[in-house]
Amino acid sequence: MTVRHASDRQAFLEMLEALEKGDCLEVDGFAAVAADSAELLDAVNGIADRGADFVSLQEGIDTRNDTGSSFFKLCRALRALDEEQTRPRRRDGIEKAKEEGRYKGRKPIVVDEDLFDSVASLWRSGEITAREAMARLDLKPNTFYRRIKEREELKMKDYKKAERELKEEIKEAAKQSRRDLDELKKQVKAEAKEVKKAAEEKLELHDVEREMRRDRSRAEAEYQEAVRQMKKDVEAEAKEMKKILENEG
Repeated sequence: MTVRHASDRQAFLEMLEALEKGDCLEVDGFAAVAADSAELLDAVNGIADRGADFVSLQEGIDTRNDTGSSFFKLCRALRALDEEQTRPRRRDGIEKAKEEGRYKGRKPIVVDEDLFDSVASLWRSGEITAREAMARLDLKPNTFYRRIKEREELKMKDYKKAERELKEEIKEAAKQSRRDLDELKKQVKAEAKEVKKAAEEKLELHDVEREMRRDRSRAEAEYQEAVRQMKKDVEAEAKEMKKILENEG
């Protein structure tokens, strides 16, 4: 934590520009750093928004302790009360200006978004001071820091959105992987079934071929036996004929 001391308004504004989260801005007293209560409330609320602490030696305020931390809450409440009190007067003034045809609406502060991001990047990296950044953008401190905060909140929203989208993509990818795995299991099971069927058919074919070989072997044996028997019969008939011829001669 860095303690930054400011003894006058100019130093206070310079310290306020360089203030970072966790720092502490110390002043001699309220009167030395703010022209009026509204300016003081804006400055103190800005310190609280940036996550820093505030110490005023003359008034005995130190937001680093439990008692002093309530000071931030009080400043916020006072600012809210001030806005609540001034809002009706502002609204009445606007209505009156509308009736008189003088109201043209609040002119928005137009800022080149790309230029703002470029300058803000230089400021964050320490290449330029906050005052120089404000001068380049022609913005007041409150507007500059408010836009910085808005940019950070927008980046956080974009980050969270991207994180949600990434989680959804991962979730969907996991579902698709499970579906692909289930489909692969089905294909493997079907192919295994086909292989088993083919193996069984091959086994049956082998059995048929083996039976045919046995039948062929039996047929050949029977044929050989028939040939031998036929030779015996022919030889016997030949002997019989020879006897008959010899007797007649």
